[in-house]
Amino acid sequence: MKILFLGHPGPNYVPDLLLQGLRKLLGEQVVEYPRKDILYQGLLGQSYLDPVPGLMPDDSRVDRSDLDAKLSAKYFDIVLCDIRAFTEYFPRLRRSPTPLALIDGEDSPQGITAAGPYIILRRETDGCDLSIPLPMAMPTEVMDWIDRYADEPKTHTIGFLGSRSDPERARLLDEVSRLFSDVRLQCWDKSEQWQGRDGYYRTLQSCRVVLTLPGAGYDTFRYWEHAACNAAHVAQRMPILIPKDFRDGFEVARFTTVRELAHVVERILEREGEWQGYAARSRAWLRAHHTTEKRALQTLDRIRAAFLL
Repeated sequence: MKILFLGHPGPNYVPDLLLQGLRKLLGEQVVEYPRKDILYQGLLGQSYLDPVPGLMPDDSRVDRSDLDAKLSAKYFDIVLCDIRAFTEYFPRLRRSPTPLALIDGEDSPQGITAAGPYIILRRETDGCDLSIPLPMAMPTEVMDWIDRYADEPKTHTIGFLGSRSDPERARLLDEVSRLFSDVRLQCWDKSEQWQGRDGYYRTLQSCRVVLTLPGAGYDTFRYWEHAACNAAHVAQRMPILIPKDFRDGFEVARFTTVRELAHVVERILEREGEWQGYAARSRAWLRAHHTTEKRALQTLDRIRAAFLL
């Protein structure tokens, strides 16, 4: 397939991860416009985090010329457009006969419906709005970085590194600190430039359990990082649809209340080999279904089916 990927210059996990997976699959057949400079610099999701070396393959053969003529001639099989860039490119797209898919990777569903001449790829969906679910994914380059610390000594029971700005999250973390010893619940403030991935991944790998809580949206990159750790992944239940999601009791242990969280963690820690089993199954499921290449393949299959391509 020849794909035109109309993007926004700023970082945004969902479209950026999809672009990275598509480029690794299809090479120069995927033409992103404008060039996503930050991805070639290795910047993923947040500009204050360490860059990821080799995140994007070489683009020297990507032809970004004559896009209007190519759109008119239906040179591309599909156009993907980040909704952050839709207003800018709409005049071009409305004249094009090429099938269009809008990428809604925002923290909450945006005010677009599936009633237009397009399909919607959406991060935060429960599957009832006719959109195609497009959650985040894991670049193998990041997974390999996390793997550097797979043998880190397990000096902590539970790990969570992130903001405590949400009152409900702060309350839950306080309860976890009260219930369990040797926890590593660290609040990292963006203003303090906590961009060291080495320290971040080393700390997570020193825990037998890693805890995922919702962020600004339910689908967070932390969810996928934790699945890559050599630890049992415990996650708060999310009311969104993730195709081939980690299965409760196999690759992830889910909870709703603090009491349920305590019960889940106690069960994992008291059984010999329990956290190791969760860790191995989670990492295997991640590689099988949720790398950026796998996410790109899944998305292309859904697009083909939607447009009968």
